Amino acid sequence: MSEEILDLVNDKDEVIGTAPRKEVNEKGLLYRCAGIYVFSNNKIVLQKRSPKKRIRPSNWAIVEETVKSGETYEQAAKRGVKEELGAEPKNLKFIGKKIINDTEYPDYFIMSFYTCTISQKIAIDQEEVADTKLFTVSELKNFVKNNTKIVPSLKESIELIKD
Repeated sequence: MSEEILDLVNDKDEVIGTAPRKEVNEKGLLYRCAGIYVFSNNKIVLQKRSPKKRIRPSNWAIVEETVKSGETYEQAAKRGVKEELGAEPKNLKFIGKKIINDTEYPDYFIMSFYTCTISQKIAIDQEEVADTKLFTVSELKNFVKNNTKIVPSLKESIELIKD
């Protein structure tokens, strides 16, 4: 399988080049990601990242999908929900955008955040996801505040979700 090629962007989210994912990760280059708050039965799906993941293994996260070169944030968001949860996203809605700088790994990206709903039963991709839990908005905010194994993008975007 060939390595994914990602668009490199500046802090205004303008494409300034491309690079293989490996180079992006090694050099901490700025790229694009989609973050999706998925609602199932009026609760938010939180997923525990696989322990095999190179970045933030076994951390809790919303669905996050790297935007491939030439792909839109929306396309990546829909693909991520399908791949990671095995469900068709409905009512995809943009809620905000932030630059996330995870200095621990280094991982540096612009994340476009969305909400969506799913109606199918969750069928996780075990290469990507170890477990899922469902939370009300207030339960999720408490969980994020009181846990250390949370990805930075979730910590920095939780205020985008309203009760």
